[in-house]
Amino acid sequence: MINIPNIISFSRIILCFPLIYFLGKIPPKLHFYNFSNYSTDLCIVLGLILLMLLSDVLDGFAARYMNQVTDLGKLIDPVADKVSILIILVYLTQKPGIEGFFILLFFVFLIARDMFIGIYAIYFIRKFNITFDSIKSGKWFVACTALMFLFFIYDSILIKFYYLKWYFYALTLLLMYYSTYEYYTRYIKAYKKKIND
Repeated sequence: MINIPNIISFSRIILCFPLIYFLGKIPPKLHFYNFSNYSTDLCIVLGLILLMLLSDVLDGFAARYMNQVTDLGKLIDPVADKVSILIILVYLTQKPGIEGFFILLFFVFLIARDMFIGIYAIYFIRKFNITFDSIKSGKWFVACTALMFLFFIYDSILIKFYYLKWYFYALTLLLMYYSTYEYYTRYIKAYKKKIND
């Protein structure tokens, strides 16, 4: 069912196309001295990522406020999140040295997490015809991931705040672990409830 919350979620996927274009214009290893050559592209990327974050907040809020929570919306929202995150991850893995390595490591952890959650979600959809809403810690994880990405993209102009990207990297990993644990406990509780019914 297409409604306003679902359109907001779809808009996040549509915003991925200009994001790919403008990220492609910015070199992965940007230096402070050539920052001005890419300032317009960097501002557009910042705007697109902030719009994506805003749409991630608004779609769930609108669905609850308008009483339009649908199974389609529950599926579109995490897919839109993952597509957005993967596009930026592919760009950031091209960074040379330790930064690229740690982004690649984050990418591996994220794939493992999403496969784990996805397998459980598909199982519940097929066996019990149940779809779950996103959990709050998962939303915080996505928001923190976006902030971490911004710090990695803009690291050349944040010289005095170089450590912030690593702070957000660690915080994002903690939220990844915690949200995965919350998804797991929710699936186990739902499974036990269905078996006992």
